[in-house]
Amino acid sequence: MTIRRRLAITSAVAVAIAVAGASLASYVAVRASLLADVDDSLRAQMERVTQMGVRALPGPGLVRRGARFGGPPMYSHVVTPTSTLAAAGGGQDNGESASDVRLPVTERDRAVADGSAPAYFWDADVHGVPIRGLTGPLATGVAIELARPVEEVQSALASLGIILLVVTGAGIAAGAGLGWAVSGRALRPVTRFTADTEALADADDISRRLPVAGDDEIARLARVFNSTLDRLESSADAQRRLVADASHELRTPLASLRANIEVLQQPGSLPAQEHDALLRDVVEQTEELGALVTDIVRAGETEVREDEAQDVRLDEVVAHVIARVLRLHPGVTVRRDLSPTVIDGVPERLHRLVANLLDNAVKWTPPGQPIDVTLHDRVLVVRDHGPGFAEEDLPHVFERFYRSDEARGKPGSGLGLAIVRQVAAMHGATVTAGNAPGGGGIVSVTFPGGR
Repeated sequence: MTIRRRLAITSAVAVAIAVAGASLASYVAVRASLLADVDDSLRAQMERVTQMGVRALPGPGLVRRGARFGGPPMYSHVVTPTSTLAAAGGGQDNGESASDVRLPVTERDRAVADGSAPAYFWDADVHGVPIRGLTGPLATGVAIELARPVEEVQSALASLGIILLVVTGAGIAAGAGLGWAVSGRALRPVTRFTADTEALADADDISRRLPVAGDDEIARLARVFNSTLDRLESSADAQRRLVADASHELRTPLASLRANIEVLQQPGSLPAQEHDALLRDVVEQTEELGALVTDIVRAGETEVREDEAQDVRLDEVVAHVIARVLRLHPGVTVRRDLSPTVIDGVPERLHRLVANLLDNAVKWTPPGQPIDVTLHDRVLVVRDHGPGFAEEDLPHVFERFYRSDEARGKPGSGLGLAIVRQVAAMHGATVTAGNAPGGGGIVSVTFPGGR
């Protein structure tokens, strides 16, 4: 069911309840007013009979079908605890005697006669004629029943009921029609929003955006939708760049590796010394290719699972990575100043972060120059003594596959510092890059919540 139809039905139901309630209240009020008039006339006649005695009794005529309201005289019966007497002043009424039809007498009426029950109003149907009566004490041991037809009251109430039913039906129809019209106008922005989103989905173009006008709920929804599209487009662009850059980075080492393998497949094409050197190159290229694939896989990781995190002595991780760097690069000097630091993280990924920082520093440090590594107050700082970062490169040093002009002649995938930032973000840390006052590049990682 559409929202518009639900609103129309809801409006119709609300109008139906309101109109039906008003109609019922009107019917009850009119009925009570008409019956009050009848009761007043019966009460006035009862007072007259009580004051004047049997001379004030109406004739004992029949309760006649079709009598006009207020037209015929009231009818009466005198009631004793043991019997029923016709009222005085009898006579014939249109050829019928009063004994032909008598008012109903109940045990309650006899109780009023013997004084054990008070006067009361009652309703009855005599030969198809609706009547309303009043039974009250007349004298000691005697009660009187007074009654009058109420056909006109019931006829008026029946007519009123028909009118109210028609009004209720018309109100419901009008409420449904107005609800349909108003809901259509009120939901017009929703209809446009739905059409725009469907058109955007059919176009398969996430660069399109929804029009935003005003500051209502639909406008806010459109802004949120556009913001989601912005993030989706950025993610798709990043994915495309990752695939394109990874393809580009993998193409060169794969081509070189293939060429070397093809040369090695030709027996006797190279002297033994060159053959062994080419084999070593193939092994090194394979290792570089494996490291590149690992970097690409790491670049796709976005979060740390809760079951992976544990307390990690970051200073021990840094010391371990420094020892590895010194083994691989015997000519490199590392000056360290490490304070015991415990953080919540994943040892393997933190190892990768520190290793990438030091590998980047080794790449840019001239021979004979040291690398400075400090860890204090949960801040890890790695400084090289190379040329430092160019000002135009600083905004991009943490981007995937970004390589400056000076870096294009050096080994690497352009993913090292990007992975540093990514691992830092996984651990809630922040990373910055800049140039040291005395020259060289400096990269700082600030970890939260450590001990």
